[in-house]
This record gives sequence, structure tokens and C-alpha cells, in this order.
Amino acid sequence: MAADVNEEAVSEALAELAEAEAAEAEARAEAARAKATAARLRGVEPDSADEDPADADAEGAEGAEDGELEPRGWWARIGAVAVAVAVVTILAIASMVVTGLMLVEHQRVVAQRAHQAELVAAAREGVIALLSIDYNRAKADVQHVLDLSTGTFKDDFTRGAEDFVKTAEQSKAVTVGTVKSAALEKESGDTGVVLLAASSTVTNANGAHQDPRAWRMSVTVARDGAQYKMSNVEFVP
Repeated sequence: MAADVNEEAVSEALAELAEAEAAEAEARAEAARAKATAARLRGVEPDSADEDPADADAEGAEGAEDGELEPRGWWARIGAVAVAVAVVTILAIASMVVTGLMLVEHQRVVAQRAHQAELVAAAREGVIALLSIDYNRAKADVQHVLDLSTGTFKDDFTRGAEDFVKTAEQSKAVTVGTVKSAALEKESGDTGVVLLAASSTVTNANGAHQDPRAWRMSVTVARDGAQYKMSNVEFVP
């Protein structure tokens, strides 16, 4: 009797276990169908619907991070390009400014040298005219000296011009002047002082025949209109 009871209890237990397993299988199948339906509604392949929600959330988070990093990456690149362009622009402007300043300074130096050369040239021309008098054309030579003169020197030379011409004609003097060297001693605006080493040869009726004479002169030149002319002449020992 006991054996019959045990067999009956075992049978019942096995039946209950089978029913439980069947219910569990049915529940799993129902869950799978629910996932598949949800996946189709989201437009996701059914296979991917079987993935772990935690994994899906992680992938979504990574995707979100990638989506956020990409714009920041572009802005970083744009910022770097903007900085590079700004640096290049600043360097270009600085280079242009430096070049401009150098050009202005160069033009100033060139203009100053041209001005100094003009002062020296005026003194040389005046001295050569002063030391070169031919009695055959004495009046024209004296007038040439006056044309290259201004200020006090011109006034003084004008007063003695006639006597100078008469002396040259009477002595039949011929003088030829040359300038060996000339240098600007100082300048101030439109005036300058030039030191010259000159020489002349003299031929006259008194027996001189191309006799050489040396001269050291300090000549002041000043602007007269558009030209620089002798304004003072001093013979330096």
C-alpha cells in the first residue's frame, strides 16, 4: 500500500513539473514574440532586438558621445585654422609695416644724400667759374660767376665786376681752375658750407705761363629759387 502511495505521489510531482516547464516555455515564447513585435515597430532587425538592453543602452550612449565629439572636433579644427590665419595675417601686416618703415628711411637717406650732393656740386661749379677767367671773354665769364652767386657774395662781386674785367683784359690773363676735392662741412636746411681744395693755372702778359696756384676755400651755398648758389667765399690759409 505504501508503494502505491509513493508511486502516485511521484507521478503527480512529475506531472506538475512538466506543466511548470511547459508554462515556462510558453512564457519564453511569448516574451520572444513581444520583443520581435517591439523591434518591428522600432524598425530594428529582429536579431538585434535580442540584444541585451544594457548593451543597447551602452551603444546608444557611445553613439551619443560620438555625435557630441564630432561637432566639437570640427569647432576645434576651425578654431585652430582661425588662429593660424590670424597669426599669418599679423605677421604679414608686421612685415608690411617694417618694410614700409625701411622704405621710408631709405627714401629719406637717398633724399638727404641727393641734397648734400647738390650743395657740393653748386660749390664746385661756382669755384671753377670764379677761377676760370679768359680775358678774351672776360665780361661773359664774370657774368657767369654772378649767375652762380647770391646774397652777400653776389653783391660784393657785382661792385667789383667792372674792375675785374678791366684787369683781366689789360693783363691778358687766362686762368683755368679745377677742383681737386670737395666735402660738405655742415648743412642747415637750404644752406651748407663746403670745403674745397682747388688749383688754377695762370697765363698773362706779365710772363706767367700756366703757372700753378693752389687754393683752399670755404664756400657757403644757399638756395636761390630752384638752384643752389654761392653766397659767401672765404680763402683758407
